[in-house]
Amino acid sequence: MKFNLFNKVHHLGIISFLTGFSLMAYELVAARLLAPTIGSSIYVWTSVIGIIIASLSIGYWLGGKLADARQKPVDVALLCLVTAACVVLTALSYPSTLQWVAQSIEDTRLQGVVASLFLFAPTSFVLGLISPYLAKLNIKELKTAGESVANLSALNSIGGIAGTFITGFVLFSYIGSKETLIIVVLCLILSSWLLAPKQFLTQRTVASVIIVGIMLVPISKGSGILAQIDSPSAHYTVSKMTYNSEPITALATGPGGIQSAVYTGGSSNDLVFWYTNYAAQLIEAQNPGRVLVLGGGAFTLPAALAERLPNATIDVVEIDPALEGISKEYFAYEDHENVNLIFEDARAFINTNENKYDVIFVDVYGDSYMPFSLITREYGQQINTSLKTDGMVIMNVIAGMQGDCRELLATIDAVYRPYLPNAFWETQSGNETVRGNYILAYSRDNNTPFSMKTLSNSSTKTAYSDNFMPAERLHYECAQSD
Repeated sequence: MKFNLFNKVHHLGIISFLTGFSLMAYELVAARLLAPTIGSSIYVWTSVIGIIIASLSIGYWLGGKLADARQKPVDVALLCLVTAACVVLTALSYPSTLQWVAQSIEDTRLQGVVASLFLFAPTSFVLGLISPYLAKLNIKELKTAGESVANLSALNSIGGIAGTFITGFVLFSYIGSKETLIIVVLCLILSSWLLAPKQFLTQRTVASVIIVGIMLVPISKGSGILAQIDSPSAHYTVSKMTYNSEPITALATGPGGIQSAVYTGGSSNDLVFWYTNYAAQLIEAQNPGRVLVLGGGAFTLPAALAERLPNATIDVVEIDPALEGISKEYFAYEDHENVNLIFEDARAFINTNENKYDVIFVDVYGDSYMPFSLITREYGQQINTSLKTDGMVIMNVIAGMQGDCRELLATIDAVYRPYLPNAFWETQSGNETVRGNYILAYSRDNNTPFSMKTLSNSSTKTAYSDNFMPAERLHYECAQSD
């Protein structure tokens, strides 16, 4: 039997394509919706993917039974409408649902599972009902049943591929999560009108208008929130708040903390947080000619360094180019002649960099998680080649000096020790028992910078590798120790 994927592509095939597109776009949006409240760690992605697949599986099973019993094309049309309504329900209910989950459940892993179950399981379940119906309707005779099912499955997969790439590469670059859900709703409503359009005409028309109308109603941003911005790399929340009795504009990528901030009405050179102020002073004290900053955020530290070190070259590596526009619009960032913004993954940059730096400052976090690729011995080898002989690596880490937070700190420490044997630390409170922001400084000489404390060497600790680095577990256990 000759296989021709596009032979007799009909309405069933179009529906299969559109539902595949909708599923993958919906799944990518799902993780974005959880990010501001629950986070964007691998635990969140695991929860989203696991719940959606489980719900689809149940839908496939029940859909097969219903299709065998009914075989009515109008059922598919109605199911597409119900799926669209479920997407609308997701858009309407996620703010209150996530707030309830965050307040009621402490374990972040369980938060992701429960939130995904309430928000994404209904839509996924109904989507699962559709595929068996389409397969049953597409089978004309037994001898071509395999080809009939395969053609629809292939079109569904192609739709999924299109949904993945268009959403990830295009939609998140230009529109937000809600706008992407509107596109999903429109795809599903279009699918619902491709079969039996004259049946239940009035009811389906009214339902379609109501679904689209509700979806187009603006959702309140919430108190103090200036903007919710999606990019291919992250979901950003820009908000106004008070910090140490001072009004600030803050940037966050999740519930774990604020990535960057400026004083409201001030300039991007006014550093808000203790650790950025301390790091800036420490970098300035080295009188460097060339500085590398891994992790730009709203570029508040590079802007401050540009003025304090006018003769230095400051290279800033930031994975997300969207942050340049965000920083200029909300955080008073301005271009500086001695600052080079390099939009690239930090590890990828380090792997190919040929420059030598006097100081390398590392502050790369996704919410409260440091990427695993920056906590391995292979990364340590590469960053060592980018540092001058008398250079210094300075880091901002969220960790602690005791318990599970000490385990995380020791893991990070083990990456640098083979090449930079002298390590020092400081924290705002000076209290070793609490989890918080720590500034670490590594060098080849033993001259103590400022009055920093010497970091004891965990000689028994071996650095993890690119092959195995349990970053999420280490960060999670440290966070749970609060």
